[in-house]
Amino acid sequence: MFIDSKSNLNVIILAAGFGKRLRPISSRIPKPLIDINGESIVSRIILNFKQAGFDKFLIIVGYKKELVMKEVSKIKDIKIKFIEQKRPSGMADAVGLAFTTLIISKTGPVNFFITAADIIFSKEEILKMYNLFMNTNSKMVLSLMKSYDHEIARGHGNVKILKGSDLTLDIDPNQGLQIINIIEKPRNDQILSEYYSLPLYLVKSKVTNYFHSVEISERGEKEFQDIIKFSIDNGDNVRGIRIIETLINSENVGKYHLTNLKDILKMNFRFLSGKIPRQFKSKTIKIIEPVKIDKDSRIENKVTLGPNVIIHKSCKIADYCELTNVILNKSVSLSKRCKLNWCIIDENASLPENFQAENSYITSNKNLDLEVISF
Repeated sequence: MFIDSKSNLNVIILAAGFGKRLRPISSRIPKPLIDINGESIVSRIILNFKQAGFDKFLIIVGYKKELVMKEVSKIKDIKIKFIEQKRPSGMADAVGLAFTTLIISKTGPVNFFITAADIIFSKEEILKMYNLFMNTNSKMVLSLMKSYDHEIARGHGNVKILKGSDLTLDIDPNQGLQIINIIEKPRNDQILSEYYSLPLYLVKSKVTNYFHSVEISERGEKEFQDIIKFSIDNGDNVRGIRIIETLINSENVGKYHLTNLKDILKMNFRFLSGKIPRQFKSKTIKIIEPVKIDKDSRIENKVTLGPNVIIHKSCKIADYCELTNVILNKSVSLSKRCKLNWCIIDENASLPENFQAENSYITSNKNLDLEVISF
């Protein structure tokens, strides 16, 4: 049994980015505020850490900072500091801002969780990392996922595990896996193992000593992966634990890590739950759960919904429509015989009769003309 030091641990949330791959949604709202089954991503992140026993947060803001600050400030019984990153100069730079801003407490050095604002992990998964951190006296703990799909390497850091390690311990919070190298977004011929790092880390404050050594990368940013490499090269105890036990591939990674428009659907469906209002339990409406419908919406006859359909407030769905893997945002109107699969329909959009679409974000411009963006 270790001494609980949660009170001496801060959670840094990186919420300053533009979310370019989420346009046009991110042109209106920043990525941390994207709705995931009724709650913003950043709110879900904070509440899960709060449930795990952590209540001190440093929020790095930048793009549309006022919206992020307003949303986070609604959450009660937590301590928040907002830190502005005035230009997008990388994850390491954002974390460095947090380190230099925080006043170290008199009880000793402060340790940090560091998380991007586009991943959501449960209380149990967060505590799994924390327990490994405490049980092994690690300088740094990385969250890991396992994948044999080389497409995953295009968006994540790949780690090398100490030779001879027992890989069955990858989920063991008493040992985990010792990491001896990391490479960011490797080519296929550079892949070190089937383990990949997610943007959720737990580090000791002494890691700040490496920040002065980080140089600007080819992308024009300071990369946090370089901090990890400095720590490994310095002989620090750097460990990883597999917190997503499902085997990951390019099709399901979006449930956990939101990077593009289709991932909004995948992450929403991961959390999809909700009762079907009584008025929609009719022989004339076929529902294949999970489906969530706002009671203020109107659905006509011979409509098929599901699986994986979310219908927000004040939507209207005419006869013979078929929806699968779809989110209808507020005040969407579908005319007769619309057929949609893997689609997000923006607020106030109206689709004509016999409209069909797949793998698309559908919105309307100022002239009310439809714009279909494929993903």
